[in-house]
Amino acid sequence: MMKPLVFLLLLLPGILTAQALKPVDAAGSVSFVINNFGAGVDGSLSGLKGSIEFDPNNLSAAKMLVSVEAASIETGINMRNRHLRGEKYFNTEKFPLISLAGSALKSAGAPNSYTMTANLTIKGVTKRFLLNFTAREQKDGVLFEGKFSINRRDFGVGGSSISLSDDVVVRLKVLAR
Repeated sequence: MMKPLVFLLLLLPGILTAQALKPVDAAGSVSFVINNFGAGVDGSLSGLKGSIEFDPNNLSAAKMLVSVEAASIETGINMRNRHLRGEKYFNTEKFPLISLAGSALKSAGAPNSYTMTANLTIKGVTKRFLLNFTAREQKDGVLFEGKFSINRRDFGVGGSSISLSDDVVVRLKVLAR
């Protein structure tokens, strides 16, 4: 009887850390900034959901699959928001989600800093990039924070608009429990 109990106790920490964490939409943010006619336009997306498998002691098993609702785009101007939901920009009726899938996690050297190979999908187009982020234990979960840049034209967003910058800076702040 003792051997199975000892074996179960040895497995228990691995079982607990292998659990998938769920992003808490209300406690996080997905925001972006893009230049339009030379002025920065801020926006955000919500409806964050998915799963994150993260154990700092087993980085090779880490995975992330999260998404936001494209129609949730908010820039502070309703007319602009409706325009961005349209076919030329995010085409939210046909492509309701923007998703990020990541694996191949590595330590970035500094404490709590990591690099992950990630695939970002917008409007059915998927591009691979490196996502640098931090992961810090909080009393109510793990807080993931990162920032990356994308070229909107790579995803067919905004067509050939000359007033919009091609570069978009995206900031992630995700609390997962």
